[in-house]
Amino acid sequence: MFDEQQRAVLHLADTLCGDSHALAPDLIADLQRFFSEDELAELILVAGQANLNNRAGNAAKQLLGPDVGPARRPTG
Repeated sequence: MFDEQQRAVLHLADTLCGDSHALAPDLIADLQRFFSEDELAELILVAGQANLNNRAGNAAKQLLGPDVGPARRPTG
């Protein structure tokens, strides 16, 4: 369903959701084969921002409840 380049990006996104202190050497090689340094930087930032948003959203729901947000701010 996905080509090699797309699978490499999905693997990067999945890796960034877990322990990303050491990317697998085969993942690094694949990404460097398909993308320039500028493109890799953009992929890292986009995947990292999406991951941050998900983690922050999950924490907010647990701490503040699922109904708190711009449309339903507590008053008073």
